[in-house]
Amino acid sequence: MRKTGLILAVAVILAALAAVPAAAGKKQIPDWIRPAVNYLDEAGYLDKKTFKANQSMSRAEFKKLMRKAFGPGYYKRTTGNVTAGEVGHALVKSLGRKDVAATLKQATSPDGWKPTLGRHFGSEIVARELGLRRDRPTTEDGFEASASEAMRQGDIAYAVHRAKTAPSLYSADVLRNFQLRNYGETRREVMQYAMSLVGTPYVWAGEWPQRTPSGYPYGTQVHGGFDCSGFIWYVLREKSPGYKPMGRPYKGWSIPERASYDMAAGTKDRLGYKKLRAGDLVFFAPGGKKAKAKDVYHAGIYMGRGWMIHSSGSRAGVSITTIAPGSWWHDQIAWGRRVITK
Repeated sequence: MRKTGLILAVAVILAALAAVPAAAGKKQIPDWIRPAVNYLDEAGYLDKKTFKANQSMSRAEFKKLMRKAFGPGYYKRTTGNVTAGEVGHALVKSLGRKDVAATLKQATSPDGWKPTLGRHFGSEIVARELGLRRDRPTTEDGFEASASEAMRQGDIAYAVHRAKTAPSLYSADVLRNFQLRNYGETRREVMQYAMSLVGTPYVWAGEWPQRTPSGYPYGTQVHGGFDCSGFIWYVLREKSPGYKPMGRPYKGWSIPERASYDMAAGTKDRLGYKKLRAGDLVFFAPGGKKAKAKDVYHAGIYMGRGWMIHSSGSRAGVSITTIAPGSWWHDQIAWGRRVITK
């Protein structure tokens, strides 16, 4: 009896050990990406047996994936690892929205000012408005990628799956109407600086575009990125001995509040949509202008002509969108706040 019991115990232990690799393998595909991976695997676009959500993908492998999913010609590079900006550019092109990205990249104000913009400025915005980027769970913020960084396989699978099954084409097409307005010197500097951050991911409680430096006074970030009010802070908050946004040519303005609802509560002069000027903060809440400050859930920076630049979880980072009448955002506008007074 003792010998039989020992044999059974050993058998149970061996069976449990044998199951460990399988369980570990399943954990390589997080729940948020599993439907996309299953779809791409069944379609023959990738092999989920070798898929590793948090590892980068070579450019050669991404080229194969794009060719299988959309046909040849959308991506050509074969050495090194594919970046987030390259993934967005290739998918925007595959969905026939390259012209929309070009409209954004070539934007010029009526008085002739043309901002200096990043290589993937247009396609990063279009990809986000198409819904091709997903904000990872907070516990996975360390795997986010800015436009110039290698993109993880999980984010690539999500993007390709959305492009194949449910791209938000209308949201992207609205961007064809994007226009800058004329800005004074200060507001021009603000708009230039804000637009230079397009391609930075959404990170909860994020307020710095890179991993926070040693001695940073407001907590650490495992990866660069912004939440909505953190983006406002980085673009507009006044510099201090411990807080100096990188490469920003202006000092900034007093914004002592950190959360969007506190920023909304921090002004007595609540501006309606028609009174907004470029550089104003704009707040959003269910119920719009009838809402209370505690109901505010989002904030952005108004650009003029009905456009806003912001960092949104739904867009997985810094993007540009319309808040003009007729848009979804317009009915959510609570009020605006002016911090640039000259």
